[in-house]
Amino acid sequence: MDRRIDLLVALAFALLGLFVIFQATDITQGMMRDPIGPRMAFYAVGGMLAVGGAFLAFRHVVAWRQGAGHVMVSEGSPDEPESPASALQAFLLVGVCLAYAIAFQPLGYLFATPLFILAGLFVLGERKWQVMVTIAIVFSTASYLVFAQALSVRVPVGPLTGLFRDLGWIIL
Repeated sequence: MDRRIDLLVALAFALLGLFVIFQATDITQGMMRDPIGPRMAFYAVGGMLAVGGAFLAFRHVVAWRQGAGHVMVSEGSPDEPESPASALQAFLLVGVCLAYAIAFQPLGYLFATPLFILAGLFVLGERKWQVMVTIAIVFSTASYLVFAQALSVRVPVGPLTGLFRDLGWIIL
C-alpha cells in the first residue's frame, strides 16, 4: 500500500479544515449576540478537520521515516469488489465539501444543500436519481424547518431572501 496517498488525503483534510475556519470568519454576528455565536460550529468542525488531518499527516510521515520507503504492507481486509476504496473518491468528496462552503452564502441553504447532497451521493456511488433527489429535498427541507424555523438559527437563504422576508419567515 502506498503511504503517499494517505499523506495527501490527510493534508487535504487539514487544508479543508483551515478553509472552513477561514470562510467562517465572514459569517456576520447578527443583531443579537450570544456567547457562542453563529461561527462556533464552523470553527469547531474546521478545527477538528485541521488538527485531525495534521495529526494523521504527522503519523504518516513518522511511519514513513521508520519504515523502508513509501510502500507499506497492507493491513485489514481487502476491499469488496463492488465497492473498492479510492483516493479519487476521497479527493472528490473534499472537493464537493469545498464547493458547498463556497456556494453556501450566495446560493443559500435551500439551494446549496440539495446540490451538495446530490454531488456527495453521486461521488459515493449512488446512481438512482429518484433516490438521490428525494433524499436531497427531504433532508434539506426538514433540516431547514427544524433549524431555521423551529430553532431560529439564522441560515442564508440566498435568492429567496426577499420572498421569505415578505412571507415573514425571516427578519433581516
